[in-house]
Amino acid sequence: MFLAPRHRRGQVKVACDGTSSLGHVVESLGVPLPEVGGLIVNGRPAAPGYRPGGGDVADVGAVRRPQRLVSARFVLDVHLGTLARRLRLAGVDAAYANDRDDDALIGRPDRAGERRAAGAANPGSRVAAPQEAVARRLCAGHAPGRAVR
Repeated sequence: MFLAPRHRRGQVKVACDGTSSLGHVVESLGVPLPEVGGLIVNGRPAAPGYRPGGGDVADVGAVRRPQRLVSARFVLDVHLGTLARRLRLAGVDAAYANDRDDDALIGRPDRAGERRAAGAANPGSRVAAPQEAVARRLCAGHAPGRAVR
């Protein structure tokens, strides 16, 4: 689907410059790395950072569908109402309270035992998402912090 029609049958021969990683080579052919299920070079698993050399044969696997998704649950601060609405429309469990400050969101006594990742749009917030990838999406580039437990 991502490959140009001329590359869709059989092997694709690509010249390696010795500095480009396997991930870069795959992406240069039009396949985004999130769509790559696994990389095998000369019969052994390889990371996207592997630097292919002359004579290497790489097998690029597809992501298995359907993908198993971990249940994502978020609590969002007053600045992320639009994101909360869009996440809900996409079927993601997103708690949102526009009448609570950061301390109240961290504590959330009305939901004891609930495990949610917290997101805040304001840079000085005490609430932040637990993982860098989630933090980039939820907090518009602000540094990651800790998860609500």
